[in-house]
Amino acid sequence: MQANPGHLQRRLGLTSAISITAGAVIGSGIFLKPLVIAQSLPSVSWIFGLWFALGLVCLCGAFAYAELGAMFPSAGGQYVFLREAWGEETAFLYGWVFFWGINSGTMAALAAAFAEYMLPLLHLTPAQLESHSLLPSLIASSMILLLALVNHFGVSFGAMVQNLSTFAKLGSLGLIVIGGLLVAHQGQTTTVLSQPSPPMDLSLAGVLTAFIGIFWAYEGWYQLPFNSAELKRPERNLPMGLIGGMLIVIGIYLAINAIYLQAVPFQEMRGLPAGSNQQVPYLTVARIFSPQVANYLTLLVAISILGAANPNLLSSTRAFYAMAEDKLVPKALDWVHPKYGTPTIAIWTQAIWAVFIILYLQKFHDITAFVVFDSFVFYGLTVAAVYRLRHTRPDHPRPYRCGGYPVTPALFILVTIGFIVTLLLNPVEQKHALIGLAILAAGIPYYYWHKRWGQK
Repeated sequence: MQANPGHLQRRLGLTSAISITAGAVIGSGIFLKPLVIAQSLPSVSWIFGLWFALGLVCLCGAFAYAELGAMFPSAGGQYVFLREAWGEETAFLYGWVFFWGINSGTMAALAAAFAEYMLPLLHLTPAQLESHSLLPSLIASSMILLLALVNHFGVSFGAMVQNLSTFAKLGSLGLIVIGGLLVAHQGQTTTVLSQPSPPMDLSLAGVLTAFIGIFWAYEGWYQLPFNSAELKRPERNLPMGLIGGMLIVIGIYLAINAIYLQAVPFQEMRGLPAGSNQQVPYLTVARIFSPQVANYLTLLVAISILGAANPNLLSSTRAFYAMAEDKLVPKALDWVHPKYGTPTIAIWTQAIWAVFIILYLQKFHDITAFVVFDSFVFYGLTVAAVYRLRHTRPDHPRPYRCGGYPVTPALFILVTIGFIVTLLLNPVEQKHALIGLAILAAGIPYYYWHKRWGQK
């Protein structure tokens, strides 16, 4: 096999850039996390406050990534930013945890949620579900392999799937918001089905649980820079795609939460059975439209999750392509298909590892917990790269400069540090943080072994 017969090609425009950002973010979180968030916080104001605040924190990160992406419009995204600012070893360790945990874990978690929403469409009895215990894993694995196949056949094909799924879910969420506003305007009342729960006090554990849930809903905002080498006019489209996409997401999330809380009042929501995550969006659609329409909600969520998982193969695998070009991973990972112009070996390698995670880590919360921890470690280092590169490369061209600098990157870094420390000290979430640290630490001896022996 020839080492690298093809090249990544600039085929993605501004629409695709915004679609990748918004589509990568809006997935399972806005449907599956509102219940646990409501049951972890003492009031509606805390719910809106955290959704808005963490959206702004991610927007601050997007400002920084936009400057870095415009500076280095090449494949690899966050990996390239870390390499240019902090050196090869730090960049390699990011790529290491990105492959073994962050990207693959995100795909696995989304696929698990996809299977959870697809199962009702099969109309199986409880006895049939019990006798087919491997069915959820099979559905989840099939979703990942299907997306790998789609992205194998070209970035334009992958982008088309991304655009269609993003438009479908934005349109559907928009209909829910409009329907909720019309119901409110007509003065219709809501029938409360559950017993109101007693008031609760604010706790650090509750805030941490809500934080993880909300951040999971915003996970994926960093994806676009991985496609820098495939963007037309990256100096313009990358910043606009990142920032525009995030502003759309924040607005939609706040609007959808308002409709949720209008249709399923806060006290009722807190009184729903723990773990019945699908009840909040189901009751919302049933009360706005009808129970019959709500039965189709599973299809909407499945499409939404599919669109959120797609960038993990459309965009993120470009990091492994860049690492292979730097000779830090097997050379085969930078092989670009001569006809389709995609890093096909990197795509399939990542897809297969994500399937392995699905088979051995099937609990949705367990997967998302260590993904969030690993992500934050390198988000902080990447945003800090803006300061370092302003100092070490003051004359490097910056087609876009970080909005709100130096305040916005500092705010993001402070939140990141606080979150990492809290996770390490929290008895419940500590084990997930330690798993993340173990994956990171395992990369250190591999890096030095590879530098000494692996390149010979």
